[in-house]
Amino acid sequence: MLAASRLYSFLDHKNGFNLHFLEGQKLIHDLAVLHPITGSGFAYFRDTFLGLLPIVFFLKPGESLGLYIDSEEPYFRLKIETNSAGHTRSLLLPEDFSLFPMKISGKIRITKIFPGTKAPYTSVLELKDVSTKEVINKVLAESYQTNSEVLVGEVSDQSIMVTKLPPVNVNSHLDETQSRKDFVKRHQTFFHDVFEAATDDIEKIVKLFEDRGYAYLGSRQINFFCPCTKERMILNLKGLYSIDLEELFKQEKTVEITCDYCRKHYSITREEMNQGGA
Repeated sequence: MLAASRLYSFLDHKNGFNLHFLEGQKLIHDLAVLHPITGSGFAYFRDTFLGLLPIVFFLKPGESLGLYIDSEEPYFRLKIETNSAGHTRSLLLPEDFSLFPMKISGKIRITKIFPGTKAPYTSVLELKDVSTKEVINKVLAESYQTNSEVLVGEVSDQSIMVTKLPPVNVNSHLDETQSRKDFVKRHQTFFHDVFEAATDDIEKIVKLFEDRGYAYLGSRQINFFCPCTKERMILNLKGLYSIDLEELFKQEKTVEITCDYCRKHYSITREEMNQGGA
């Protein structure tokens, strides 16, 4: 049985870098169960999912984040919503999407919700023939304005985000000319070994990084969670059929509806629509 997926954080104090390791094997297993996409379409879904989720590290307690890719070439819609607790849900449309696009043209919208505030922060980035693997790095650089890079494992459902820390957060004797690209290049063998290990054991993962000299800062669980309820589904239907309920219940006494995110099924009666749900 696969262990729950986790996002680990480590500090390379000597060189001034943070490493965030997403162990996502359980997540990708559950993703395959939830969504019927197959072949190259699912491979894209998997890579993008693993690439985007390390951004959870930047969320403070109570914050939520939505990442929405509206690609026009090729055409698809990808939604990933998560929060500081690691509760995540996602959706890729159309359901028969079967491509692994090398480049994307369209837009990506980043929506961040803060606790206690009504108006979310939203930024929109244009994508013009952007390499698939560079989409998340574009978000990190232009929306979050961090010096970060995400690497997605090929042999395991895992990813690593490398973030260069500002000089104020590291020792003054450090060589500040060391770039993120140089750091990633010098550690490629280590990253490869981590992905090759393909372990989901907490102690083994921590040991892999600590043996390399990284200080373990902590981890948080990342799992699928959808807040859908029958009451919410009824409200959605009322918005769509606010006038003509006769049309909605023309042929059946109940309406069957499925949540696009978690695939949970709901049976809703006319009485429940009139009452507002139970």
